[in-house]
Amino acid sequence: MSQSVFASIRSITPRRPLRVAVELSGAGRHPASSRIAGNVPLTGPDYWVDLTVGPDALDLAASPAVVHRVQAVDLREAQQTRSRIRAQVAAEGRDPDSVTVLVDIETLIADDSRSARAELALLDETLGVPHQPTTLSYVGTPHGLAGLIADIQAADVADGVTLLPLALPQVLERIVDGTLPWLERRGLAVASDTVDEALARFGRARPAHAS
Repeated sequence: MSQSVFASIRSITPRRPLRVAVELSGAGRHPASSRIAGNVPLTGPDYWVDLTVGPDALDLAASPAVVHRVQAVDLREAQQTRSRIRAQVAAEGRDPDSVTVLVDIETLIADDSRSARAELALLDETLGVPHQPTTLSYVGTPHGLAGLIADIQAADVADGVTLLPLALPQVLERIVDGTLPWLERRGLAVASDTVDEALARFGRARPAHAS
């Protein structure tokens, strides 16, 4: 990650509420996820949900669009895309702050970065070739992911993220147990009750200390 992108973000006060959504797909975004013991496939179609509380509901089906999901190969592209979207909204006579731009991030997190890399290596080995992300990706720890999300919003790269877990339900549980509480402790986000709904789709429940 380029340090120049975040050179002065610590002194910037976020102007938009930080939103953290998740898209659940199969046993995970990685093509080999269903072949790894312990991964559990989602029953039914892909499921997208905002895990955070905000001043308004994030409705993907609204017209005109109030949520824009973007894929980007790096942070600069994501930031440029957000700027273009906001400029287009302004040109239509609407308030740019009436739309929320979320960047997709493929995610694999574990208790430590080494374990996360080992999980990805196992998935890739099972697949036979390295998985090629179609958007930004993060492999590391729950707190590292939280820091990245905070930086993305503070530097106006995006208004939030849609996380795409590579393996389910473990990554979702780590987001709920580690990433969201880190953001909450810093006053950056508040977890919604939709967290419980997402976990329930895998027969899991939120840990008491994460609620």
